[in-house]
Amino acid sequence: MEAVKIAVPAIISYCFGATWVKIFLFTFMSKFLLEFMSTTLRRLWLAFQERASVEERTAERKVVEEMAPLADMYYELGGEDVRESATEFLESIDVDGDGRVSLTDYLSFMDEGPLRHQKWFNALAEGAGRGRDSLGPRDVRPLYYMLKSGRPFCKGLGCQNFVGGVYFTCVNCFHGSPSSFSVCLQCYESNRFRHEHTKFLDNFALLEAKRTKLKIPALKSTAANREDSGCEGAETITSELHRIAMVYYRSTLDDQQVQIKIKKFVNSVPFGRDRRVALHDFLEFMDKKCDNNQNFKYMNTPSFFKILDRDKQGLDLVDVRTLYYVFQSGRPFCRGCRDFLAGTFFTCVTCFERSGQSSFCLCPSCLRDKKFSHDHHLFLDNYAMLQSISKRSRRARTAAPQVNRENDANRPLGSIVDTVNPILRITAEIVSLAAAGGCVIM
Repeated sequence: MEAVKIAVPAIISYCFGATWVKIFLFTFMSKFLLEFMSTTLRRLWLAFQERASVEERTAERKVVEEMAPLADMYYELGGEDVRESATEFLESIDVDGDGRVSLTDYLSFMDEGPLRHQKWFNALAEGAGRGRDSLGPRDVRPLYYMLKSGRPFCKGLGCQNFVGGVYFTCVNCFHGSPSSFSVCLQCYESNRFRHEHTKFLDNFALLEAKRTKLKIPALKSTAANREDSGCEGAETITSELHRIAMVYYRSTLDDQQVQIKIKKFVNSVPFGRDRRVALHDFLEFMDKKCDNNQNFKYMNTPSFFKILDRDKQGLDLVDVRTLYYVFQSGRPFCRGCRDFLAGTFFTCVTCFERSGQSSFCLCPSCLRDKKFSHDHHLFLDNYAMLQSISKRSRRARTAAPQVNRENDANRPLGSIVDTVNPILRITAEIVSLAAAGGCVIM
C-alpha cells in the first residue's frame, strides 16, 4: 500500500512533466479559449446589431406614426379626387397589381433618396402589426403624404434624418435651385454641413417672411457654430425653442443694428432685482403688446410663460431673448385651443395671401375635430405651404430672371392656390372643409 502511494504521484508527475503532455494541454486549452472568446464576441456583436437595428427601426417607426394621422386627415377630409389620386399612387408602386406593395415593388419605385431603404418599408409595414411583408392601401398613405408635401430630410454630413419639426433652409436655394437645401437643428447648431451659400432661415421664420412680405434677417451659417451643441436632452418644446433662439442670437453678434434692437427689447422687459421676470410682470408686459398683434394675445398666458421659463424660477436673459425670437419670427399659436405650435400646423391659404391680415393657424387636432370657427375653408400644412411657395418662386425665376436676388426670401409670389404644383394638388385641396363636411363656417 505504501508502494502505491509513492508510485502513483511519481507516475503522474512524470507524465505531466513530459514535454508532449505540456504541448497537448497547451494546444487544447488554447483552442478552447479561442472558441469561447470567438463565440462570446459573436454574441456581443449580434446583440449590438440587434439593438442598433431596433433603435433605428424605432426612429423610422416614430416618423411613420407621426405622419399617419396627417395622411389620414388628407385622405378622409378630401374629396373623391383626393382618394382617386391616392389609389393611383398605390397602383404606380404595385407592379404585379395584386393590391399589395412588396419590398421589391417599394425599392423599385423609390429609385433614389433616403427613403430607399428596407428600414422605411419595415416601418410602414409595422403600422398594422409586426410580421407584415407587404403594404396595403392605408400603409402607403404616410409615404404618399411625405412625398407630396415635400417634407425634408437633413442634408447634414452623415445625417440624412427625416426632419419632423424645425429645420433651417438655404434662402438662395429655396428660390433658385431645383431642390432646396435643408438641415436639422442639431446639424445647423454644430455646423455639420457643407454648402455654397451662407444665408439660412428656419422654416417658421421663412414662412412668416413670405406671408408678411417683410424682411427677416437671415442667419449666417458660419456664425452658428457651437462646440457644446448636441441633441441630448433636447426633446422638449422649451429646450428646442431656446436652442433656435440662441442660434439666431449668435448669428447676429456681428450685426450692430440687430444687437441694438435686441438690447432695446431686453431693456423694455420688467426685470426684478434678481434679474428675473416674474409671471405677473410678464403678463402686464404682454398686455401692453396685445394691441399690435393677434399672436401677442395668445402669448399673454401663464402656459406660454412656462414654455419660456427654463428653470422655473422666472425669466432670465436667455428666456427674454427667446421671447424676442418668437416676436420676430412670427411663431404661430393655434386659433382653436390657443396652444403654441411647435411642429406641424395648418394655415388658412386665403388669410396667408391677403396682405396686412393676420394668419389663421390650427393644430392638427383642432382641424380634425373641427374645433374652430372661420370664414375661409382652404388650409395647407406649413411644410406643404413652403413647398408650394418654393415651386412658385422657381417658376417665376425661370420665366423672368432677376439680377438682384438679395430680397428673394421676402419677394411677393402671387396666389399660392393658382400656382400649386400638380404634385402638391392634394395638399391644396385636402382640407377644403365645406359646410357639408360638418365644419362651422361663418
